[in-house]
Amino acid sequence: MEENQEFTNQEPIEQETANNTIAQEREPIFREASAPAPQPEPTPVQEAPQCEKKKCNCKWCTWISMGILFAAVVVLYILHFCCGKAEAFVPTPTDAKPGDGSVLYINLDSVNANYIFLEQKQKEFDEEMQQQDAIFKQKQANFQKKYEQFQKNYQAGILTDVQVQNAQAQLQSEYQKLEDDYNAVLNSLSEKQASVNRQMLDSVQAVSARIVAKKNASFVMTYQKDMPLLIYADPTRDITEEVLFELNKSQKTVEE
Repeated sequence: MEENQEFTNQEPIEQETANNTIAQEREPIFREASAPAPQPEPTPVQEAPQCEKKKCNCKWCTWISMGILFAAVVVLYILHFCCGKAEAFVPTPTDAKPGDGSVLYINLDSVNANYIFLEQKQKEFDEEMQQQDAIFKQKQANFQKKYEQFQKNYQAGILTDVQVQNAQAQLQSEYQKLEDDYNAVLNSLSEKQASVNRQMLDSVQAVSARIVAKKNASFVMTYQKDMPLLIYADPTRDITEEVLFELNKSQKTVEE
């Protein structure tokens, strides 16, 4: 029994000794694994201040360039608009003498009613229009006879389908030509009327220029009842009668 107890007491001792030995063997390994590896100290960067200084210099260069450009634009503007030679207006030379600024006027309704030249032309237009009306009335009557005869033949049933189509086409062509001829005559009369109006205005302008020079006036305006340009006109500035006198005098001279 005593030997067994000794053996038993020795076994924990040996076990503890073995554990201590294992711990001693593992301890350096654990320390090596857990201890952080020494890091090299970072080398201080000395270029950072130079970069910031470079950026600062670039920014100031940009502002300086913009200032120089703006100043150049201002100088060019001043030289162009202030120091440049402005083109001067050169009036067209004229032999006309300036008037006193007064205004004269002409009643065109009176001119149209009393100008001998216009009366003669109006008579010519009326005669030509009567002649053309007579011609076209006769043409219309002839066309109406042809159309009525066609209606009788068609109702009597003596025309074939081909004859009906041909007759209708011929009547349509004659009616269209009749209208075209009538419109051509009207256009011709309108052109003649416009030409007479231009001749009348030219004559009125020529006479007005002579009267303006005599009265030392500056302007001549026209007046018509249906299209008035003047709401009120001083009767003492009315030269219609004088203009008509000059116009009709020249017209009588031409007739003689």
